[in-house]
Amino acid sequence: MNITSVDLPVDLNSEDDTGLPWGFLDESLNPSKITEGAWIIVGSTRTKAVVQVVDISDGIVHVRPLPGSVASHRSLLRSMA
Repeated sequence: MNITSVDLPVDLNSEDDTGLPWGFLDESLNPSKITEGAWIIVGSTRTKAVVQVVDISDGIVHVRPLPGSVASHRSLLRSMA
């Protein structure tokens, strides 16, 4: 698994009224991977984070980022592969 690829484009600096960053499910290259509770990589080509998918509603995906680098959470990503 290439841990540097982004599963879902998300602007980590933007939050909605839930207080969580979010993205559009239809922008994922593999939407079937985006499920509630899943650990995925979000961000852009410059900034990435490991997050847990909190909820999916009407095509909007809310995520909760973990602190630290993507590499530091490698075991979470492998456990979901």
